[in-house]
Amino acid sequence: MFDFGELFTLSARPVIGEAAKRGLGFYFDYPAGPTRIHGDAQAFQRSIYRVVSAASRTLGSGALILAADAVNSPVDGFADLQIRAAASGKRRSDASIDDLLAELHLTKERASADGTRVVSARGTCPVLGAQLRYRCVPSAGILLSFSLRHRGEVRDDVRLPDAQGSHALILHDQNAPVQGMNRRLQRLGWRVSLFEEETAFRQALAQDDGTCRLVVVVESERLGLDALTRLSASLSISPTGSGPCSFVYAVGMGSPAAVAQAPSGWEMHTVPLLPSELWEFTRRADPDGDEIHEHSRPTPLPASHRPRVLVVDDDEVNRVIASGLLQMIGYEAMSAASGHEAIAMCQQGAPDAVLMDINMPGLDGYQTTAALKRLQQRGGIPPFPIIAATAAGTPARSLERGLDGHLNKPLLAEDLRAQLGRALKGLATGL
Repeated sequence: MFDFGELFTLSARPVIGEAAKRGLGFYFDYPAGPTRIHGDAQAFQRSIYRVVSAASRTLGSGALILAADAVNSPVDGFADLQIRAAASGKRRSDASIDDLLAELHLTKERASADGTRVVSARGTCPVLGAQLRYRCVPSAGILLSFSLRHRGEVRDDVRLPDAQGSHALILHDQNAPVQGMNRRLQRLGWRVSLFEEETAFRQALAQDDGTCRLVVVVESERLGLDALTRLSASLSISPTGSGPCSFVYAVGMGSPAAVAQAPSGWEMHTVPLLPSELWEFTRRADPDGDEIHEHSRPTPLPASHRPRVLVVDDDEVNRVIASGLLQMIGYEAMSAASGHEAIAMCQQGAPDAVLMDINMPGLDGYQTTAALKRLQQRGGIPPFPIIAATAAGTPARSLERGLDGHLNKPLLAEDLRAQLGRALKGLATGL
């Protein structure tokens, strides 16, 4: 059993991270409450990632809009799940989009006869049986939708935490897509103020009347880790890591900041934020938070075992050391001596994360990562983070080549723990 909102958010994160690297804007929303689904979480992840990734890949430039919802079905014990992935902007070539439709097993319908050049296609998800629909209106954009009735329920009967007008202050760059975060917080009772300038942001904090319970800085080129250091030195409310106010640095998956360490007192979270993360921030702000029943917390993705990490390295010494460190900090370790072996192992049983050496004979780490990402996009394997573990290269180079994180050799247990803990947030690891 898993929470649909949690899984949708986790499936969307790598797509949004990649879209941001390409300069695309994005909007993300999930308005439904806790939605518990009975089924194979990996099968859902594979299917959802496949659809939202395809929508992103139709765009050369523009904006990506990802939204999902869930309602209880008229059929008792079932929930109706809906995902809409829309893209507006400069599209890829018609031939490229035709290839994506074929990849999704969608069949084109007869073109409209009214001269509007509207293109539609339909199909069925081969993994879940969900109904998929594609529609392209040249004057507007494209829409890919996913509809499925599945065993589960939306928990309308539980009380969610309520911020009851507590103040949330968000500092962001002019082009940062924060309206989805804004709306999601408002639904939980937050009074949200958005700021684009540090000076106005600091003034608002200095004038706080004691109702501020959430401070968010959204990462951008201008608002890097140095901005957090400046803010920490000047804030009237100090980020101590404890106390009534949560200080959050919201970073994109695969961004340079995602592989760094935030200053003391700041929590680093990946955008879009998980429903369970919003739940926790709101519970802290709710005057009656201690009475909130845990049944209203969105259920993390299940892990019936300790999380498994695949170590890919052609050097036996490196494989033994990395595996030992992983086991020491509570993970299960598997190993592969080549890129080809790693791909085969991921197809047989996907790990929760991969530690990837870069300089290997045959397929190097970059080529192996690209091959795994292609399999993820096509729904052949579920999405999982791939982290460089190398004595060569830099974090910027790793992220540029499609990896989700970077660790320098020789590996250190605490760096490994921090990087994997951040990458696997949302999985019920028990660590």
